[in-house]
Amino acid sequence: MAARKLAAPANAVAFTVKRTNVQDRRSSLTVPQAMHFDDVSRSIKVFCADGYTRECRVDRLSDIKLGRQMFVDLEKAIKNKTEIRFFAAGGFDPNKWFYKFEEGTKAGKDGLPF
Repeated sequence: MAARKLAAPANAVAFTVKRTNVQDRRSSLTVPQAMHFDDVSRSIKVFCADGYTRECRVDRLSDIKLGRQMFVDLEKAIKNKTEIRFFAAGGFDPNKWFYKFEEGTKAGKDGLPF
């Protein structure tokens, strides 16, 4: 079955959702511990220190290059134990879904912020 490619609306940064009138939600700062690409759901799954597993469906991104760059950046964040904040589009839960993230401050040796 071929993946359906959705056209991004003009105001979308990198993700397409039907609920465009809802502001992006953001998570608390957390340290990503591990991640992998799930071939079945075609998503990046990130396991975080706060106990949540967050998921980004790469077929929903406006460009596959964004997904590839995000994967590389997440690998660096895991290696450096960098705190990051996840963003979910369309009012979805940022503790479950994400389409982008931003880096916070560098975490301590054990992944703790102190």
